[in-house]
Amino acid sequence: MHNVRRLGVFFLAMLVLVAAGTVEAKKKKPKKNAQAADLYAEYLWPPPPNRARIKLEDVITGRADVEASPGWRRKLLGASPQSVYDRLKKPFAVEFDPQGRIIVTDAANAALIRFDREGEKMDVLGTRGVVRLKQPLGLDIGPEGRIYVADAGLRQVVVYDPEGKLVASYGKAGELTNPTDAALSPAGDRLYVADSKAHSIVVYDLGSGKRVTSFGGRGTEPGSFSFPTSLVFGPEGNLFVVDQVNTRIQVFDADHEPLDQFGGLGVGYGNFVRPKDVAVDELGLIYVTDNAFNNVQIFDADFTLLTFVGEGGQGPGRFHGASGIAVQGDRFAVVDQLGRRLQLFRFVVPKIE
Repeated sequence: MHNVRRLGVFFLAMLVLVAAGTVEAKKKKPKKNAQAADLYAEYLWPPPPNRARIKLEDVITGRADVEASPGWRRKLLGASPQSVYDRLKKPFAVEFDPQGRIIVTDAANAALIRFDREGEKMDVLGTRGVVRLKQPLGLDIGPEGRIYVADAGLRQVVVYDPEGKLVASYGKAGELTNPTDAALSPAGDRLYVADSKAHSIVVYDLGSGKRVTSFGGRGTEPGSFSFPTSLVFGPEGNLFVVDQVNTRIQVFDADHEPLDQFGGLGVGYGNFVRPKDVAVDELGLIYVTDNAFNNVQIFDADFTLLTFVGEGGQGPGRFHGASGIAVQGDRFAVVDQLGRRLQLFRFVVPKIE
């Protein structure tokens, strides 16, 4: 936590820019030059002449953005669809797998879309077999690459191995009302599920598949929820839950007792209007997407706002329905739901200097 506090100094300049209303990427369109090494080199936060901390690295809308290079090959592939899954239609959540591949749930496609940028390949999972995805929403990925998908249509969490084979499911009839996200416990022996319409978190034993307990209930007091949508474990083992209608993030200990909360309804720095997803990196930095602000707010471990990235709009670095977020190393990926795309950002300086 002491290391995280050091971040406040180098993010101070960014907060000054926020107050001045200047934290947005330059609004020029990327130069679509086939010889250009980086189409998004000019999309930086904070913008020049300030020292850049975060940049836009890539925008992914579908198969053509990973399986073809910029130029005529991309145009040809983009104009010649290979399947109905070639483009994202209604992406919701995103995660990185252990190999660095990006996996996106697409509710309209009723599928998992896996983008392998290094291997220049796109795969589609969850569309075949006895159990097929209906309305995949939040997801988590285990250290061995298993994919845990909360499906509101199936009212279950279904689990696939890295090859897309169904290996398990959680949630018997009547146990889950509207599962919207799933997270593995740090020990790897429990599966936590956000049941949004039941206003609770349901816990399953990973080995037996049996429901162990649940906690929450509708309300505004600490420990209660109003439509919890997403959840994630931080590096210290605490559980972070997006309590959407209460416009806050709640933090719980290993015994499911509320430890703290931050956010609250408002348009000030650090407030929320419609928080959507939360991610926590290895340093304890907390990333929260807001579907109304259409940005990502980044907090330190003491819940102090450090900066935010993005704003409403259609261009690169902007969002039309900011939704899921995932962090891996110096990169973070954000779902632009109504924009039907995924935007990938990268820290261009060390998070701690």
